[in-house]
Amino acid sequence: MPSPSARTWAGSPSIPGPSPATRHGMVHSPGNPAMMHSPGGATTSTIQQPIMTSPPFRILPQRSWAASIPTLLSHEALHNLFTPSPPPFVSGGPSAYMCCPMERFLGSVFMKRHLHRVIQTDDSLQLMTTNEPGVIQFQTDSLQCRVNFNPNTLQTLHLKLTPKPETKDNWTQEELQILEKFFETKVVCPPFKANALTAFGRLLGAPRAILKDCVQIMRLELFQDMSLKWTVQWCLTIPPSAPPIAPPGTPAVVIKNKVLFFIQLTRIGVNLPVQTEPQTIVVPIIHDIQSNNTQQADVTLRNTPTPQVATAISNMLRRWSEMNAHTGECTIYAAVRELMANLVLPH
Repeated sequence: MPSPSARTWAGSPSIPGPSPATRHGMVHSPGNPAMMHSPGGATTSTIQQPIMTSPPFRILPQRSWAASIPTLLSHEALHNLFTPSPPPFVSGGPSAYMCCPMERFLGSVFMKRHLHRVIQTDDSLQLMTTNEPGVIQFQTDSLQCRVNFNPNTLQTLHLKLTPKPETKDNWTQEELQILEKFFETKVVCPPFKANALTAFGRLLGAPRAILKDCVQIMRLELFQDMSLKWTVQWCLTIPPSAPPIAPPGTPAVVIKNKVLFFIQLTRIGVNLPVQTEPQTIVVPIIHDIQSNNTQQADVTLRNTPTPQVATAISNMLRRWSEMNAHTGECTIYAAVRELMANLVLPH
């Protein structure tokens, strides 16, 4: 009878390997764990008691993700890992999208790694050194930013903002909390769009006056003002229904000598028939930093899905800009709020 150590596994391409008995000790007879039965019915006890040995240690690659000790999961734990469920301690918005805990963990790891690339490629963001494991720290011209996992669940990322000492009087606690909440519930959440994080990073690195106006638009998205005719939503990636300025899915924020971004307006306060969706429009906004003028981006009207709507928005913002003298304050928020309060579209 061949030695177990010299045997080959059935169906394998002649690769010798140890049998389970040599790895874990002798295998007991199904009839009696202590005795072997002979074909003639006689028994013998000359076989020694088996010696159970521990499995050999695995040879692991030299990688940070290689675990030295495997984790045993029950069927119930594995089922819970891959069963869609709402995230803990989160309610409402895209962050409450039903996906499994494993998907939220892997998605958050992906977004955290992409944040590193965003910081390295954006001149307005500067990476800071930290001794805290798993923490990313960076700064803008007025804010210090800290991003880390929720230590209790490892399913969500969180942003903590602190004004620099020389700019602490320029930020209110409410503004910082709105930025943090927007990051957690609208950016690093399902479906985990890397380009959405790229756009948010560009907003963080914007000049302070522009960023503060953008925060006010975020506030109107997070806390809707029902006295207005329209609600607003940031488009961090260009939606398919947007005017053909750039391919859908690309980052929807560009900041150079001008600022280009996209918002989606949704009509409210109108009684609609059952199962009728409210009217929504995507508006590209461009802000000239030098002249402090905010208008709809100049699009080719014949290529827009609704040229009458684009014309009405352009005319309204042009009249508003002519009637309201610029006082030195950024006009982005004021222009967007004007659309939300008074925009009437042609039928």
